[in-house]
Amino acid sequence: MKKTLQSYYATLIILLLSLPLTAMADSRVNFIDMDHDIYLEPWLSYQKIIGLQAEAESYDELDYLWWLLRKAQTENLIYFYDDFNRSVKLANSLVTANTPLKIQARLNLFQGLIYRRNGDYSLSQEAFIKALIQAKEAKLSRLYVYGKQELAYTKTLTEIFETSLADIQEAYVEAFALKDQFLIASINETYGAIYGYLNDYEKSIEYYQRALEAYQHLNYPAHVAEAVYGLASTYRYWKKYDLAIEYFEKYQQQTGYTPNSNLSFFSAYGIGMTLAEKGDCIDAIAIIDKALALKGVVDYNAELYKRKASCLIELGDLEKAEEAIDSAANIFVNIPELIGTTWHLEVMKISSELAYARGQHDIGYSLLKQYHLEFTDLLLKNSSDRLLKVRASMEVERQKVAQALAEKRLQVEILELEKRENNSTQHIYVNLFIACIVLIVLIVIIAQYRTNKKMHVLTIKDSLSGLFNRRYIFDYLHKAVSGGSPEKMQLSIVLIDIDDFKKINDKYGHPVGDDVIRCIAELGLKVFRQDDIFSRIGGEEFLCVLPRTNIVAAEKIAERFLTLINQSKMVKGHQDTVTVSIGIASLSPKCRDINQLYINADQALYQAKHLGKNQINVF
Repeated sequence: MKKTLQSYYATLIILLLSLPLTAMADSRVNFIDMDHDIYLEPWLSYQKIIGLQAEAESYDELDYLWWLLRKAQTENLIYFYDDFNRSVKLANSLVTANTPLKIQARLNLFQGLIYRRNGDYSLSQEAFIKALIQAKEAKLSRLYVYGKQELAYTKTLTEIFETSLADIQEAYVEAFALKDQFLIASINETYGAIYGYLNDYEKSIEYYQRALEAYQHLNYPAHVAEAVYGLASTYRYWKKYDLAIEYFEKYQQQTGYTPNSNLSFFSAYGIGMTLAEKGDCIDAIAIIDKALALKGVVDYNAELYKRKASCLIELGDLEKAEEAIDSAANIFVNIPELIGTTWHLEVMKISSELAYARGQHDIGYSLLKQYHLEFTDLLLKNSSDRLLKVRASMEVERQKVAQALAEKRLQVEILELEKRENNSTQHIYVNLFIACIVLIVLIVIIAQYRTNKKMHVLTIKDSLSGLFNRRYIFDYLHKAVSGGSPEKMQLSIVLIDIDDFKKINDKYGHPVGDDVIRCIAELGLKVFRQDDIFSRIGGEEFLCVLPRTNIVAAEKIAERFLTLINQSKMVKGHQDTVTVSIGIASLSPKCRDINQLYINADQALYQAKHLGKNQINVF
């Protein structure tokens, strides 16, 4: 009995001694799964993390890195950018080859944000790509998708629209498959930004509204503020100034979740830019000067200086206008990735306005002509990427440029006529000069219109196969499904992939591979009906949309196509046969969305490949 009591007391003492250690272990914050809490209450999360600083210094290296990473994450959300930069720098200095990829990938994402804010867009893209590689290797799907949309947005800032739209579409499909509402909202927000830069403002507002609704449902205040700011900026670009100011003021209210005074830069930037573009120059300059006095983003400052210069010209303060133009130009010199973009070219346009205001009409005309030529070249450069996305926006922009030229030339004409009203010879000379200029401008505009009309046809076709391209067919699908037609439920798609196409290229070379793609296209045009939309969507993959066709009829058409492929000889001069695998999906009450429709067809295609290729699988 005595021995039993001794054993009992010994056990009790051990338990009591272990309690503090257990409590200490339980008090350790789980930094790995903090994303939701940080997004929900960024300021409170920051205070909690800062409160652990003394304790964090005694952590092991891995836990300390997680603490630093979460500290940086909250600093980013509450706009403590200097602290954010320091935290990321310190964390990067502690990274070794043994550091988990989930930490390295996040730090590279943060580094990409830092580079982007500093205007180092090439370095920003490199950091994001490195993060994507690490996230993919570590199978961090959500982190990979988030990095993909950040990369897409960064490319948009330098007007690389084709790849940015392709990247964001890929990210959206993956986020949709993950059923992650936050990722989908983030991607919709990026879509809003891209379409805003492409001047498709109605679509930009649509995507920003989707993002805002999702963020509000998640109750993430920092992201709600960003979406509101995106709406305000788009309304500004759309010249709906009253709505823009209303949303910039909403943004000011929404940022109450953080005490950071630096946020006033962004609201001052938005309101100042809006007032300047609206024509309220006196109020605009006061707010712009307030924004410039704050620690803002460098390329935003360039925009502020440009708007300030335009207002100063309007008010007749030409010396200060020149100083503002020079300040904007100097910023662009230090951001080489923006040289030649619309943002940079606008400096030339405003310089021409300054020259006209000073009576230097030859200089003003020369600068305006140079701006027009370079801006037109830029439009042509991006036309293949933009025509289907912005429809008539390029034509509108050209009309604006032409109108601006006509207005400036009219001012020149009036001034010249006033100076030479008593000199008939000079009067005739001026009229002839102006007539020649107008004629040249008309010729340029007509030539431009004809060129772009031809280019529009090229942008909807794949140059190798002659079929419709990816952008066209997905736009067609979107219109077919969202158009409200009672027949929209009778729509199927056929997804086709050439089996072992890489082996064909490796064995016979890419010219033979190109011949195979062209042959597949020709056979498809023989089988698919006149109303069917047949396209090549990339590499060896084809997609056909069959309107007013149910899944049974679609399968029969696909069987005829597969039979014709098997009967055809595509590799000329060789015995090798070419086969394809086919996945079929159809709209139904359970599948009303084109993204889900495409995912269903892709899954069916994957199953056809898995079952041995050269066959059809129906989702």
